[in-house]
Amino acid sequence: MHKLIARLIAASTLLIAASAFAGGEAGQLVLRDIGYRFIAHTTEQNENGSLNVLNSMFVHYVLPANPQHRYPIVMIHGGGGQGTDWLETPDGRDGWVDYFVADGWDVYVIDRPSHGRSQSNPVCAESVMTLGGFANTELVSLLSTADSDLWPGGQPTMTNDAVVGWTASSSTAPYCGDAVAAETISTLLDEIGPAILIAHSAGGGSTFRVPDHNAENVVGIIAFEPAGGNPLIPLLGGPPAITNWQTEPALPDDFSPVIQNGCPMQGNNPGQLVNYEGIPLVLAATEHGLQVLSQLGVVNETSASRANIDCELAAWRQA
Repeated sequence: MHKLIARLIAASTLLIAASAFAGGEAGQLVLRDIGYRFIAHTTEQNENGSLNVLNSMFVHYVLPANPQHRYPIVMIHGGGGQGTDWLETPDGRDGWVDYFVADGWDVYVIDRPSHGRSQSNPVCAESVMTLGGFANTELVSLLSTADSDLWPGGQPTMTNDAVVGWTASSSTAPYCGDAVAAETISTLLDEIGPAILIAHSAGGGSTFRVPDHNAENVVGIIAFEPAGGNPLIPLLGGPPAITNWQTEPALPDDFSPVIQNGCPMQGNNPGQLVNYEGIPLVLAATEHGLQVLSQLGVVNETSASRANIDCELAAWRQA
């Protein structure tokens, strides 16, 4: 009996190892560690002495056996999503994590507070990524900018199976805000050291605030069609993103951009992003993606053109 149990354990170990490291499109992954932890929570004491635990952040990490790069990657998902967005495509193909790990990068994938496995709480603002409080396929279908021949199952309609499956992972919880998310990302950097931040969509709103908390640990930022990609464009009816960042001189409370050479700009006495000095920034955007964001009111209609992609670059260069 003992020999049988030992054989079963050995067979199970081999099976687990084979499935854990099996190669997909990105190739076989050989890891030195894989796991998760919750970080950065705060506590609030109640009258009875109990503690409310707030704003924890779930971190999933995948570390290759033979790292090839000095700095790790931190992947920051978009609005209504979660870290699993980076793990695989809607039809089950290898995701970004696989390709980066296969190339020898240490990768940390987060669930921003109030998304995925990172809890929300009742004092947070209502999420704008849902419809009537439900996970709804309309927004996911609208945000799907891929051509129909690339999207699994054809056109990403509101009843497409892959759209439904992706919506199943969408957050319906109130979002606690980019300021909280930036603080938790900064805490992660305190633990793992300098890192490259890769952000998508609404994750940009969180990521662009991180240098103000922890500039020495931000090696660089790569942002794909990010919220705040043009820091001078108002977001969702709010003020321009740059008003939430540290500048010298500080921008006035009633700051509003002026049009110079066809682009929204700061004017003749621009504030400089003091905590961005020496941090490389890469912005990736498409006209199609900006048009979708304009339909959502994330950017205005004049931002949805090639000319205004150039305006994004002009705004960053001025700052």
